[in-house]
Amino acid sequence: MASMQNKVFAIFGGASGMGLVTARFLLARGARVAVCDISADNLKQLHTSLPTDQSSHCFVQTGSVTDESAVEAFLTKTKSNFGKLNGVANYAGVPGHELGTEAIWQTSQEEYHFIMDVNVRGLFNVLTVSLRPGFLEDDSNVVHIGSMFSLQGFRNGAVYAASKHAALGMVRSAAKETGARTRVNCMLPGSIDTPMHQANLARIKDFDPAPKTAIPRDGRAGEVASVAVFLLSDESSYVTGAA
Repeated sequence: MASMQNKVFAIFGGASGMGLVTARFLLARGARVAVCDISADNLKQLHTSLPTDQSSHCFVQTGSVTDESAVEAFLTKTKSNFGKLNGVANYAGVPGHELGTEAIWQTSQEEYHFIMDVNVRGLFNVLTVSLRPGFLEDDSNVVHIGSMFSLQGFRNGAVYAASKHAALGMVRSAAKETGARTRVNCMLPGSIDTPMHQANLARIKDFDPAPKTAIPRDGRAGEVASVAVFLLSDESSYVTGAA
Protein backbone atom coordinates (compact mmCIF):
# COMPACT_ATOMS: atom_id res chain seq x y z
CA MET A 1 0.00 0.00 0.00
CA ALA A 2 1.24 3.50 -0.83
CA SER A 3 2.64 5.41 2.13
CA MET A 4 0.38 7.92 3.86
CA GLN A 5 3.30 9.30 5.84
CA ASN A 6 2.87 13.04 6.46
CA LYS A 7 -0.16 13.29 4.17
CA VAL A 8 -3.11 15.26 5.52
CA PHE A 9 -6.76 14.25 5.32
CA ALA A 10 -10.03 15.68 6.58
CA ILE A 11 -12.97 13.44 7.40
CA PHE A 12 -16.57 14.56 7.82
CA GLY A 13 -18.74 12.20 9.86
CA GLY A 14 -15.59 10.56 11.18
CA ALA A 15 -16.44 9.97 14.84
CA SER A 16 -18.34 6.69 14.42
CA GLY A 17 -18.89 3.80 12.06
CA MET A 18 -17.07 3.74 8.74
CA GLY A 19 -15.63 7.24 9.14
CA LEU A 20 -14.11 6.39 12.51
CA VAL A 21 -12.40 3.28 11.16
CA THR A 22 -11.11 5.27 8.19
CA ALA A 23 -9.59 7.85 10.54
CA ARG A 24 -7.90 5.10 12.54
CA PHE A 25 -6.55 3.38 9.41
CA LEU A 26 -5.09 6.65 8.09
CA LEU A 27 -3.46 7.53 11.42
CA ALA A 28 -1.98 4.04 11.68
CA ARG A 29 -0.37 4.58 8.27
CA GLY A 30 1.30 7.80 9.35
CA ALA A 31 -1.17 10.38 8.05
CA ARG A 32 -2.30 13.57 9.78
CA VAL A 33 -6.08 13.48 10.19
CA ALA A 34 -8.72 16.06 11.07
CA VAL A 35 -12.17 14.79 12.02
CA CYS A 36 -15.41 16.78 11.97
CA ASP A 37 -18.64 15.40 13.40
CA ILE A 38 -21.85 16.63 15.02
CA SER A 39 -21.21 14.50 18.12
CA ALA A 40 -18.85 16.18 20.57
CA ASP A 41 -18.93 13.10 22.82
CA ASN A 42 -17.87 10.75 20.02
CA LEU A 43 -15.11 13.13 18.96
CA LYS A 44 -13.77 13.30 22.51
CA GLN A 45 -13.88 9.52 22.81
CA LEU A 46 -11.97 9.16 19.53
CA HIS A 47 -9.22 11.58 20.51
CA THR A 48 -8.71 10.23 24.02
CA SER A 49 -8.54 6.65 22.73
CA LEU A 50 -5.62 7.34 20.41
CA PRO A 51 -2.05 6.39 21.33
CA THR A 52 0.17 9.37 22.11
CA ASP A 53 2.04 9.21 18.81
CA GLN A 54 -1.27 9.40 16.90
CA SER A 55 -3.15 11.91 19.05
CA SER A 56 -0.61 14.60 18.16
CA HIS A 57 -1.38 13.92 14.49
CA CYS A 58 -5.14 14.33 14.89
CA PHE A 59 -7.46 17.15 15.77
CA VAL A 60 -11.23 17.07 16.08
CA GLN A 61 -13.92 19.71 15.69
CA THR A 62 -17.69 19.70 15.97
CA GLY A 63 -19.68 20.91 13.01
CA SER A 64 -22.34 20.05 10.46
CA VAL A 65 -21.88 19.70 6.71
CA THR A 66 -25.16 21.59 6.29
CA ASP A 67 -23.37 24.77 7.39
CA GLU A 68 -21.03 25.96 4.63
CA SER A 69 -19.22 28.36 6.96
CA ALA A 70 -18.54 25.50 9.40
CA VAL A 71 -17.25 23.32 6.55
CA GLU A 72 -14.93 26.07 5.37
CA ALA A 73 -13.73 26.84 8.90
CA PHE A 74 -12.91 23.18 9.56
CA LEU A 75 -11.04 22.64 6.30
CA THR A 76 -9.16 25.92 6.66
CA LYS A 77 -8.16 25.00 10.21
CA THR A 78 -6.94 21.63 8.96
CA LYS A 79 -4.63 23.37 6.52
CA SER A 80 -3.51 25.83 9.17
CA ASN A 81 -2.71 23.07 11.66
CA PHE A 82 -0.93 20.72 9.28
CA GLY A 83 0.24 23.02 6.48
CA LYS A 84 -1.61 21.37 3.62
CA LEU A 85 -4.55 19.15 2.70
CA ASN A 86 -4.20 16.08 0.47
CA GLY A 87 -7.72 14.72 0.59
CA VAL A 88 -11.20 14.79 2.03
CA ALA A 89 -13.61 11.97 2.87
CA ASN A 90 -17.28 12.69 3.46
CA TYR A 91 -19.17 10.12 5.50
CA ALA A 92 -21.78 12.56 6.82
CA GLY A 93 -25.25 11.37 5.92
CA VAL A 94 -28.65 10.50 7.34
CA PRO A 95 -31.23 7.83 6.50
CA GLY A 96 -34.10 9.95 7.79
CA HIS A 97 -36.29 9.33 10.80
CA GLU A 98 -38.68 6.87 9.14
CA LEU A 99 -36.53 4.91 6.70
CA GLY A 100 -38.29 1.69 5.79
CA THR A 101 -41.66 2.67 7.27
CA GLU A 102 -43.03 5.59 5.21
CA ALA A 103 -44.21 5.57 1.60
CA ILE A 104 -43.50 8.70 -0.37
CA TRP A 105 -47.07 9.99 0.08
CA GLN A 106 -46.60 9.74 3.85
CA THR A 107 -43.31 11.64 3.93
CA SER A 108 -43.51 15.17 5.31
CA GLN A 109 -41.92 18.26 3.85
CA GLU A 110 -39.84 18.51 7.03
CA GLU A 111 -38.50 14.98 6.56
CA TYR A 112 -37.74 15.66 2.90
CA HIS A 113 -35.73 18.78 3.73
CA PHE A 114 -33.90 17.06 6.61
CA ILE A 115 -32.65 14.24 4.37
CA MET A 116 -31.80 16.39 1.36
CA ASP A 117 -30.13 19.06 3.50
CA VAL A 118 -27.58 16.62 4.92
CA ASN A 119 -27.14 14.17 2.04
CA VAL A 120 -27.16 16.59 -0.90
CA ARG A 121 -26.57 20.11 0.35
CA GLY A 122 -23.95 18.79 2.79
CA LEU A 123 -21.97 17.18 -0.02
CA PHE A 124 -22.38 20.34 -2.10
CA ASN A 125 -20.84 22.37 0.73
CA VAL A 126 -17.91 19.97 1.07
CA LEU A 127 -17.22 20.00 -2.67
CA THR A 128 -17.63 23.74 -3.22
CA VAL A 129 -15.05 24.50 -0.53
CA SER A 130 -12.54 21.71 -1.07
CA LEU A 131 -12.51 21.76 -4.88
CA ARG A 132 -11.70 25.45 -5.30
CA PRO A 133 -8.51 25.63 -7.38
CA GLY A 134 -5.50 25.72 -5.09
CA PHE A 135 -7.33 24.72 -1.91
CA LEU A 136 -6.18 21.10 -1.96
CA GLU A 137 -2.73 19.97 -2.97
CA ASP A 138 -2.31 18.89 -6.58
CA ASP A 139 -2.96 15.18 -7.15
CA SER A 140 -5.45 15.18 -4.29
CA ASN A 141 -8.52 13.04 -3.64
CA VAL A 142 -12.08 13.51 -2.48
CA VAL A 143 -14.12 10.44 -1.52
CA HIS A 144 -17.86 10.51 -0.81
CA ILE A 145 -19.69 7.62 0.78
CA GLY A 146 -22.91 7.00 -1.08
CA SER A 147 -25.00 3.84 -0.99
CA MET A 148 -26.11 0.91 -3.09
CA PHE A 149 -29.33 2.93 -3.29
CA SER A 150 -27.49 5.49 -5.39
CA LEU A 151 -28.30 3.09 -8.23
CA GLN A 152 -31.69 1.65 -7.32
CA GLY A 153 -34.94 2.42 -5.57
CA PHE A 154 -35.71 1.89 -1.89
CA ARG A 155 -39.19 0.76 -0.89
CA ASN A 156 -40.40 3.16 1.82
CA GLY A 157 -37.25 5.19 1.42
CA ALA A 158 -37.81 7.22 -1.74
CA VAL A 159 -36.31 10.49 -0.50
CA TYR A 160 -33.26 8.72 0.91
CA ALA A 161 -32.68 6.96 -2.41
CA ALA A 162 -33.23 10.21 -4.32
CA SER A 163 -30.62 11.95 -2.16
CA LYS A 164 -28.11 9.19 -2.86
CA HIS A 165 -28.77 9.35 -6.61
CA ALA A 166 -28.27 13.12 -6.52
CA ALA A 167 -24.99 12.83 -4.63
CA LEU A 168 -23.61 10.35 -7.14
CA GLY A 169 -24.48 12.68 -10.00
CA MET A 170 -22.75 15.53 -8.21
CA VAL A 171 -19.59 13.48 -7.64
CA ARG A 172 -19.39 12.32 -11.24
CA SER A 173 -19.91 15.87 -12.52
CA ALA A 174 -17.28 17.30 -10.16
CA ALA A 175 -14.79 14.70 -11.36
CA LYS A 176 -15.20 15.96 -14.92
CA GLU A 177 -14.60 19.52 -13.73
CA THR A 178 -11.44 18.89 -11.70
CA GLY A 179 -9.75 16.41 -14.03
CA ALA A 180 -6.31 15.26 -12.88
CA ARG A 181 -6.00 18.05 -10.30
CA THR A 182 -8.29 16.29 -7.82
CA ARG A 183 -9.77 12.85 -8.21
CA VAL A 184 -13.38 12.63 -6.99
CA ASN A 185 -14.96 9.25 -6.34
CA CYS A 186 -18.06 7.80 -4.71
CA MET A 187 -18.31 4.52 -2.81
CA LEU A 188 -21.62 2.64 -2.86
CA PRO A 189 -21.66 0.18 0.04
CA GLY A 190 -24.56 -2.09 0.87
CA SER A 191 -25.75 -2.72 4.42
CA ILE A 192 -22.81 -2.13 6.75
CA ASP A 193 -22.75 -3.03 10.44
CA THR A 194 -22.52 0.44 11.98
CA PRO A 195 -24.27 2.19 14.90
CA MET A 196 -26.70 3.76 12.41
CA HIS A 197 -27.59 0.37 10.95
CA GLN A 198 -28.01 -1.11 14.42
CA ALA A 199 -30.36 1.74 15.33
CA ASN A 200 -32.53 0.92 12.33
CA LEU A 201 -32.56 -2.77 13.30
CA ALA A 202 -33.70 -1.81 16.80
CA ARG A 203 -36.38 0.56 15.46
CA ILE A 204 -38.01 -1.74 12.90
CA LYS A 205 -38.78 -5.41 13.40
CA ASP A 206 -37.19 -7.57 10.68
CA PHE A 207 -35.55 -4.51 9.09
CA ASP A 208 -33.86 -5.77 5.92
CA PRO A 209 -33.60 -2.95 3.38
CA ALA A 210 -31.07 -4.52 1.06
CA PRO A 211 -31.79 -6.92 -1.78
CA LYS A 212 -29.98 -10.22 -1.74
CA THR A 213 -26.31 -9.65 -2.43
CA ALA A 214 -23.61 -11.95 -3.71
CA ILE A 215 -22.07 -12.05 -0.23
CA PRO A 216 -25.07 -12.76 2.03
CA ARG A 217 -24.13 -10.76 5.13
CA ASP A 218 -23.75 -7.19 6.32
CA GLY A 219 -20.43 -5.61 5.51
CA ARG A 220 -17.96 -4.47 8.15
CA ALA A 221 -16.87 -0.87 8.60
CA GLY A 222 -13.25 -1.83 8.06
CA GLU A 223 -14.06 -3.34 4.67
CA VAL A 224 -15.39 0.03 3.50
CA ALA A 225 -12.59 1.97 5.18
CA SER A 226 -9.93 -0.08 3.38
CA VAL A 227 -11.36 0.94 0.01
CA ALA A 228 -11.64 4.56 1.12
CA VAL A 229 -7.98 4.57 2.13
CA PHE A 230 -7.06 3.19 -1.29
CA LEU A 231 -9.07 5.93 -3.02
CA LEU A 232 -7.38 8.57 -0.86
CA SER A 233 -3.93 7.21 -1.70
CA ASP A 234 -1.60 7.68 -4.66
CA GLU A 235 -2.44 4.13 -5.75
CA SER A 236 -5.76 5.42 -7.12
CA SER A 237 -3.93 7.72 -9.52
CA TYR A 238 -6.10 6.75 -12.52
CA VAL A 239 -9.45 6.45 -10.74
CA THR A 240 -11.90 9.33 -10.82
CA GLY A 241 -15.65 9.70 -11.29
CA ALA A 242 -15.97 6.08 -10.24
CA ALA A 243 -18.69 4.46 -8.16
